Amino acid sequence: MNMRKRGEFLLKMLPVKSQAMDTATLYERLQEQGSRVSLRTVQRDLERLAADYPHIHSENSGNGLRWWADRELSRLSLLPTDAMNLTMIMDHAARFGMQAQVENLARLRDYARSLLREAQPAEDWAKKIVSTTRFITLRPGKIDPQVLATLQQALLEGYAVEAMYLKRGAAEPKAYRLRPLGLSYQDSNIYLSCVFEGHKPGDAPRALPLHRFVSVRSIFADIPAPGGFDINSVEARRSLVDLKSDLPVELKLRLAREMYERLAENPLTEDQQLTAEVAGHWIMTGRLHLSQGLKLWLLSQGDSLEVLAPATLREDIAATAMRMATLYESA
Repeated sequence: MNMRKRGEFLLKMLPVKSQAMDTATLYERLQEQGSRVSLRTVQRDLERLAADYPHIHSENSGNGLRWWADRELSRLSLLPTDAMNLTMIMDHAARFGMQAQVENLARLRDYARSLLREAQPAEDWAKKIVSTTRFITLRPGKIDPQVLATLQQALLEGYAVEAMYLKRGAAEPKAYRLRPLGLSYQDSNIYLSCVFEGHKPGDAPRALPLHRFVSVRSIFADIPAPGGFDINSVEARRSLVDLKSDLPVELKLRLAREMYERLAENPLTEDQQLTAEVAGHWIMTGRLHLSQGLKLWLLSQGDSLEVLAPATLREDIAATAMRMATLYESA
Protein backbone atom coordinates (compact mmCIF):
# COMPACT_ATOMS: atom_id res chain seq x y z
CA MET A 1 0.00 0.00 0.00
CA ASN A 2 1.57 3.30 -1.11
CA MET A 3 1.61 6.55 0.88
CA ARG A 4 -1.36 8.06 -0.99
CA LYS A 5 -3.51 4.99 -0.40
CA ARG A 6 -2.56 4.89 3.30
CA GLY A 7 -3.50 8.56 3.60
CA GLU A 8 -6.93 7.92 2.06
CA PHE A 9 -7.60 5.05 4.51
CA LEU A 10 -6.46 7.13 7.50
CA LEU A 11 -8.70 10.06 6.48
CA LYS A 12 -11.70 7.72 6.32
CA MET A 13 -10.86 6.03 9.63
CA LEU A 14 -10.34 9.16 11.75
CA PRO A 15 -13.34 9.52 14.12
CA VAL A 16 -14.88 12.60 15.72
CA LYS A 17 -13.18 14.06 18.81
CA SER A 18 -15.35 12.20 21.33
CA GLN A 19 -14.12 8.90 19.84
CA ALA A 20 -10.51 9.94 19.15
CA MET A 21 -8.09 7.05 18.44
CA ASP A 22 -4.48 6.72 19.47
CA THR A 23 -1.75 6.11 16.91
CA ALA A 24 -1.37 2.42 17.82
CA THR A 25 -5.07 1.72 17.19
CA LEU A 26 -4.96 3.47 13.82
CA TYR A 27 -1.84 1.47 12.99
CA GLU A 28 -3.64 -1.79 13.79
CA ARG A 29 -6.67 -0.78 11.68
CA LEU A 30 -4.34 0.03 8.81
CA GLN A 31 -2.65 -3.37 9.16
CA GLU A 32 -6.07 -4.98 8.80
CA GLN A 33 -6.40 -3.21 5.45
CA GLY A 34 -3.24 -4.89 4.19
CA SER A 35 -0.64 -2.27 5.04
CA ARG A 36 2.76 -3.64 6.02
CA VAL A 37 4.57 -0.42 7.01
CA SER A 38 6.01 0.36 10.46
CA LEU A 39 4.30 2.20 13.29
CA ARG A 40 6.76 5.06 12.79
CA THR A 41 5.70 5.35 9.13
CA VAL A 42 2.06 5.64 10.19
CA GLN A 43 3.04 8.35 12.68
CA ARG A 44 4.70 10.29 9.86
CA ASP A 45 1.61 9.77 7.67
CA LEU A 46 -0.61 11.23 10.38
CA GLU A 47 1.71 14.19 10.92
CA ARG A 48 1.69 14.89 7.18
CA LEU A 49 -2.10 14.72 7.06
CA ALA A 50 -2.39 17.11 10.02
CA ALA A 51 -0.08 19.56 8.22
CA ASP A 52 -2.06 19.34 4.96
CA TYR A 53 -5.62 19.18 6.31
CA PRO A 54 -6.78 21.74 8.92
CA HIS A 55 -9.67 19.51 10.01
CA ILE A 56 -7.25 16.82 11.34
CA HIS A 57 -6.29 17.24 15.02
CA SER A 58 -4.32 15.48 17.74
CA GLU A 59 -3.63 15.79 21.47
CA ASN A 60 -1.25 14.15 23.93
CA SER A 61 -2.48 10.93 25.50
CA GLY A 62 -0.10 9.05 27.76
CA ASN A 63 3.07 8.37 25.77
CA GLY A 64 1.48 9.06 22.41
CA LEU A 65 -1.18 11.05 20.56
CA ARG A 66 -4.94 10.68 20.05
CA TRP A 67 -6.28 11.65 16.60
CA TRP A 68 -9.63 12.87 15.31
CA ALA A 69 -11.23 14.85 12.46
CA ASP A 70 -13.78 17.65 12.25
CA ARG A 71 -16.35 15.74 10.25
CA GLU A 72 -18.35 18.83 9.33
CA LEU A 73 -15.38 19.86 7.17
CA SER A 74 -14.32 16.43 5.97
CA ARG A 75 -17.85 15.79 4.66
CA LEU A 76 -17.62 18.85 2.42
CA SER A 77 -17.35 18.04 -1.25
CA LEU A 78 -15.51 20.85 -3.03
CA LEU A 79 -14.07 20.65 -6.51
CA PRO A 80 -10.60 22.23 -6.77
CA THR A 81 -12.16 25.07 -8.80
CA ASP A 82 -14.71 25.66 -6.02
CA ALA A 83 -11.88 25.67 -3.46
CA MET A 84 -10.09 28.26 -5.59
CA ASN A 85 -13.25 30.40 -5.76
CA LEU A 86 -13.75 30.19 -1.99
CA THR A 87 -10.13 31.16 -1.35
CA MET A 88 -10.42 34.17 -3.68
CA ILE A 89 -13.71 35.30 -2.10
CA MET A 90 -12.21 35.21 1.39
CA ASP A 91 -9.02 36.99 0.32
CA HIS A 92 -11.15 39.66 -1.35
CA ALA A 93 -13.28 40.10 1.77
CA ALA A 94 -10.19 40.43 3.95
CA ARG A 95 -8.89 43.26 1.75
CA PHE A 96 -12.15 45.18 2.11
CA GLY A 97 -12.54 45.41 5.85
CA MET A 98 -13.48 41.86 6.84
CA GLN A 99 -10.16 40.45 8.05
CA ALA A 100 -11.57 39.56 11.49
CA GLN A 101 -14.58 37.80 9.95
CA VAL A 102 -12.37 35.80 7.58
CA GLU A 103 -10.24 34.72 10.53
CA ASN A 104 -13.40 33.40 12.21
CA LEU A 105 -13.79 31.16 9.14
CA ALA A 106 -10.11 30.22 9.07
CA ARG A 107 -10.80 26.48 9.31
CA LEU A 108 -12.97 26.61 6.20
CA ARG A 109 -10.47 28.82 4.35
CA ASP A 110 -7.56 26.56 5.29
CA TYR A 111 -9.55 23.49 4.25
CA ALA A 112 -10.09 25.03 0.79
CA ARG A 113 -6.38 25.77 0.56
CA SER A 114 -5.56 22.17 1.54
CA LEU A 115 -7.70 20.92 -1.36
CA LEU A 116 -5.73 23.12 -3.73
CA ARG A 117 -2.47 21.75 -2.35
CA GLU A 118 -3.79 18.21 -2.79
CA ALA A 119 -4.76 18.91 -6.41
CA GLN A 120 -1.31 20.30 -7.25
CA PRO A 121 1.15 19.65 -4.40
CA ALA A 122 4.04 21.41 -6.16
CA GLU A 123 2.15 24.67 -6.73
CA ASP A 124 2.18 27.71 -4.44
CA TRP A 125 -1.34 28.98 -5.05
CA ALA A 126 -0.60 32.28 -3.29
CA LYS A 127 1.46 33.09 -6.39
CA LYS A 128 -1.29 32.04 -8.79
CA ILE A 129 -4.47 33.86 -7.69
CA VAL A 130 -4.96 37.31 -6.19
CA SER A 131 -7.74 39.73 -5.29
CA THR A 132 -6.95 43.24 -6.49
CA THR A 133 -8.38 46.38 -8.09
CA ARG A 134 -7.18 49.07 -10.47
CA PHE A 135 -8.54 51.71 -8.15
CA ILE A 136 -6.79 52.86 -5.00
CA THR A 137 -8.82 51.81 -1.97
CA LEU A 138 -8.51 53.31 1.48
CA ARG A 139 -7.34 51.14 4.34
CA PRO A 140 -10.29 49.63 6.28
CA GLY A 141 -11.47 51.42 9.40
CA LYS A 142 -10.65 49.54 12.59
CA ILE A 143 -13.76 47.71 13.81
CA ASP A 144 -14.01 46.03 17.20
CA PRO A 145 -14.96 42.40 16.34
CA GLN A 146 -17.19 42.28 19.43
CA VAL A 147 -19.15 45.29 18.17
CA LEU A 148 -19.86 43.55 14.88
CA ALA A 149 -20.73 40.24 16.57
CA THR A 150 -23.18 41.94 18.95
CA LEU A 151 -24.88 43.83 16.11
CA GLN A 152 -25.12 40.67 14.02
CA GLN A 153 -26.74 38.84 16.94
CA ALA A 154 -29.16 41.74 17.43
CA LEU A 155 -30.14 41.46 13.77
CA LEU A 156 -30.64 37.71 14.05
CA GLU A 157 -32.80 37.94 17.16
CA GLY A 158 -34.49 41.28 16.47
CA TYR A 159 -33.59 43.24 19.61
CA ALA A 160 -32.34 46.75 20.37
CA VAL A 161 -28.89 47.85 21.53
CA GLU A 162 -27.22 50.69 23.33
CA ALA A 163 -24.11 51.90 21.55
CA MET A 164 -21.30 54.17 22.61
CA TYR A 165 -20.74 56.04 19.36
CA LEU A 166 -18.07 58.60 18.53
CA LYS A 167 -19.33 61.08 15.97
CA ARG A 168 -16.84 62.49 13.49
CA GLY A 169 -15.16 65.48 15.11
CA ALA A 170 -16.51 64.72 18.60
CA ALA A 171 -14.13 64.60 21.56
CA GLU A 172 -16.02 61.90 23.49
CA PRO A 173 -18.39 59.04 22.55
CA LYS A 174 -22.08 59.36 23.36
CA ALA A 175 -24.63 56.68 24.24
CA TYR A 176 -27.39 55.99 21.69
CA ARG A 177 -30.24 53.50 21.92
CA LEU A 178 -31.12 52.10 18.51
CA ARG A 179 -32.63 49.21 16.57
CA PRO A 180 -30.30 47.54 14.04
CA LEU A 181 -31.99 46.97 10.68
CA GLY A 182 -29.22 45.74 8.40
CA LEU A 183 -25.51 45.75 7.55
CA SER A 184 -23.94 47.09 4.38
CA TYR A 185 -20.44 45.93 3.43
CA GLN A 186 -19.14 48.62 1.09
CA ASP A 187 -15.69 49.67 -0.04
CA SER A 188 -13.36 49.45 2.98
CA ASN A 189 -16.00 49.89 5.68
CA ILE A 190 -19.12 48.31 7.15
CA TYR A 191 -22.22 50.42 7.80
CA LEU A 192 -25.15 49.76 10.10
CA SER A 193 -28.61 50.74 8.90
CA CYS A 194 -30.72 51.54 11.97
CA VAL A 195 -33.38 53.69 13.61
CA PHE A 196 -32.94 55.53 16.90
CA GLU A 197 -35.17 55.30 19.95
CA GLY A 198 -38.12 57.65 19.55
CA HIS A 199 -38.12 57.60 15.76
CA LYS A 200 -41.40 58.53 14.12
CA PRO A 201 -43.23 56.73 11.30
CA GLY A 202 -41.75 57.88 8.02
CA ASP A 203 -38.35 58.74 9.49
CA ALA A 204 -35.59 57.53 7.18
CA PRO A 205 -33.13 54.93 8.49
CA ARG A 206 -29.70 56.17 9.52
CA ALA A 207 -26.37 54.77 8.32
CA LEU A 208 -23.53 54.58 10.86
CA PRO A 209 -19.98 53.33 10.10
CA LEU A 210 -18.97 50.55 12.48
CA HIS A 211 -15.45 51.87 13.04
CA ARG A 212 -16.96 54.75 15.07
CA PHE A 213 -18.65 52.36 17.53
CA VAL A 214 -16.70 52.15 20.77
CA SER A 215 -18.92 49.48 22.33
CA VAL A 216 -22.36 47.89 21.98
CA ARG A 217 -24.59 46.02 24.43
CA SER A 218 -28.02 44.46 24.02
CA ILE A 219 -30.91 46.05 25.91
CA PHE A 220 -34.56 45.27 26.61
CA ALA A 221 -36.20 48.24 24.94
CA ASP A 222 -39.15 48.47 22.59
CA ILE A 223 -37.68 50.22 19.55
CA PRO A 224 -39.88 49.02 16.68
CA ALA A 225 -38.43 48.38 13.24
CA PRO A 226 -40.10 50.06 10.27
CA GLY A 227 -42.55 47.70 8.60
CA GLY A 228 -41.26 45.96 5.50
CA PHE A 229 -37.74 47.32 5.83
CA ASP A 230 -35.54 46.46 2.84
CA ILE A 231 -31.86 47.44 2.87
CA ASN A 232 -31.95 47.57 -0.94
CA SER A 233 -34.76 50.12 -0.97
CA VAL A 234 -34.25 53.71 -2.11
CA GLU A 235 -35.04 54.88 1.42
CA ALA A 236 -32.24 52.80 2.95
CA ARG A 237 -29.72 53.43 0.15
CA ARG A 238 -30.25 57.19 0.45
CA SER A 239 -28.23 57.13 3.66
CA LEU A 240 -26.04 54.10 2.98
CA VAL A 241 -24.63 55.17 -0.39
CA ASP A 242 -25.74 58.83 -0.51
CA LEU A 243 -28.37 58.24 -3.17
CA LYS A 244 -29.40 61.55 -4.78
CA SER A 245 -32.48 60.55 -6.79
CA ASP A 246 -35.53 58.48 -5.93
CA LEU A 247 -35.68 57.00 -9.44
CA PRO A 248 -33.07 56.23 -12.08
CA VAL A 249 -32.39 59.15 -14.41
CA GLU A 250 -31.47 59.16 -18.08
CA LEU A 251 -27.68 59.44 -18.27
CA LYS A 252 -26.02 60.63 -21.48
CA LEU A 253 -22.25 60.70 -21.91
CA ARG A 254 -19.89 61.53 -24.78
CA LEU A 255 -17.05 59.03 -24.79
CA ALA A 256 -13.52 59.06 -26.13
CA ARG A 257 -12.33 55.86 -27.84
CA GLU A 258 -10.63 54.40 -24.75
CA MET A 259 -13.73 54.88 -22.59
CA TYR A 260 -15.97 53.51 -25.35
CA GLU A 261 -13.85 50.35 -25.48
CA ARG A 262 -14.03 49.94 -21.69
CA LEU A 263 -17.80 50.38 -21.49
CA ALA A 264 -18.32 48.09 -24.47
CA GLU A 265 -16.78 45.32 -22.35
CA ASN A 266 -18.04 46.41 -18.91
CA PRO A 267 -21.34 48.36 -19.22
CA LEU A 268 -22.06 51.18 -16.80
CA THR A 269 -25.82 50.42 -16.72
CA GLU A 270 -28.03 47.39 -17.36
CA ASP A 271 -29.73 49.12 -20.31
CA GLN A 272 -26.62 50.80 -21.72
CA GLN A 273 -26.70 51.81 -25.40
CA LEU A 274 -23.59 52.89 -27.35
CA THR A 275 -23.85 54.74 -30.66
CA ALA A 276 -21.18 56.31 -32.86
CA GLU A 277 -21.29 60.11 -33.01
CA VAL A 278 -18.30 61.52 -34.92
CA ALA A 279 -14.84 60.16 -35.62
CA GLY A 280 -13.28 59.09 -32.34
CA HIS A 281 -16.37 59.73 -30.16
CA TRP A 282 -19.42 57.74 -29.09
CA ILE A 283 -22.60 58.47 -27.14
CA MET A 284 -23.56 56.32 -24.19
CA THR A 285 -27.11 56.34 -22.78
CA GLY A 286 -28.61 54.42 -19.89
CA ARG A 287 -30.61 54.84 -16.71
CA LEU A 288 -28.95 55.07 -13.29
CA HIS A 289 -29.64 56.60 -9.88
CA LEU A 290 -27.75 59.79 -9.13
CA SER A 291 -25.38 59.14 -6.25
CA GLN A 292 -22.09 60.11 -4.67
CA GLY A 293 -20.56 56.99 -6.19
CA LEU A 294 -21.64 57.97 -9.72
CA LYS A 295 -20.18 61.46 -9.34
CA LEU A 296 -16.88 60.12 -8.00
CA TRP A 297 -16.63 57.62 -10.85
CA LEU A 298 -17.34 60.25 -13.51
CA LEU A 299 -14.70 62.57 -12.04
CA SER A 300 -12.17 59.74 -11.88
CA GLN A 301 -12.40 59.29 -15.68
CA GLY A 302 -10.91 62.72 -16.38
CA ASP A 303 -11.24 63.90 -19.97
CA SER A 304 -12.15 60.47 -21.38
CA LEU A 305 -15.85 61.32 -21.09
CA GLU A 306 -18.19 64.33 -20.99
CA VAL A 307 -21.51 64.41 -19.15
CA LEU A 308 -24.24 65.66 -21.47
CA ALA A 309 -27.30 64.88 -19.35
CA PRO A 310 -28.93 65.32 -16.94
CA ALA A 311 -28.16 69.04 -16.88
CA THR A 312 -27.90 69.18 -13.08
CA LEU A 313 -25.24 66.46 -13.06
CA ARG A 314 -23.33 68.17 -15.89
CA GLU A 315 -23.33 71.44 -13.94
CA ASP A 316 -22.17 69.68 -10.75
CA ILE A 317 -19.29 67.89 -12.52
CA ALA A 318 -18.27 71.10 -14.33
CA ALA A 319 -18.26 73.14 -11.10
CA THR A 320 -16.16 70.52 -9.31
CA ALA A 321 -13.71 70.32 -12.23
CA MET A 322 -13.30 74.09 -12.25
CA ARG A 323 -12.59 74.14 -8.52
CA MET A 324 -9.99 71.41 -9.04
CA ALA A 325 -8.39 73.35 -11.89
CA THR A 326 -8.24 76.49 -9.73
CA LEU A 327 -6.30 74.57 -7.07
CA TYR A 328 -3.64 73.55 -9.58
CA GLU A 329 -3.49 76.94 -11.28
CA SER A 330 -2.72 78.67 -7.96
CA ALA A 331 0.23 76.35 -7.42
